[in-house]
Amino acid sequence: MTYDELIETINSYTIRDDYPVAEFIRRAESYLRTVAKHYLAEKVVTLPVTGNTVALPSDFREIRAITGTKTYKPVAPMNATMASDEVGYYRDGARLVLVGIADAQIGLLYSAAFQDLTPETSNWLFERFPNVYLAAVLKEFYRWTKDAEGVSIEQSALQEALSIVAEDDRRGRVFGTIIAGPSSW
Repeated sequence: MTYDELIETINSYTIRDDYPVAEFIRRAESYLRTVAKHYLAEKVVTLPVTGNTVALPSDFREIRAITGTKTYKPVAPMNATMASDEVGYYRDGARLVLVGIADAQIGLLYSAAFQDLTPETSNWLFERFPNVYLAAVLKEFYRWTKDAEGVSIEQSALQEALSIVAEDDRRGRVFGTIIAGPSSW
């Protein structure tokens, strides 16, 4: 599905074209960025450590892992107890604060926000799961028209579509053998 096909599909559902669809898409994306988690949204970057802090990327949403020559583990700011080969970290706004003697740079695996959908650009969520966008935008349309039943129907459709994203994420993260332990016959 393309951006134009999305707009055409929305028009066919709503039977009108006099609504601010770009605003509905932005509102839908604002919500979707907080709930849509998927392995396709993950990025790996190497970041410098300056004064035991690390500036997080602008598209940062959630830490998956931190790597370096030491072991990095999350800690409570006021109660950090680590071994000599460990470095604690906690988030403070748009930065990570490192507790202990950190490396000069760290590797950060994180979940990134997807970029805005426009006629010229796309993102992993729209390319792989266009029904999520369709339900989310239609929900915004029905909210705009003050149609509570339409909002409810599209909220259900959106939850169903997001459950498919979650299941795909779960399956995409499964690797290695399924059976734990020694095999015996």
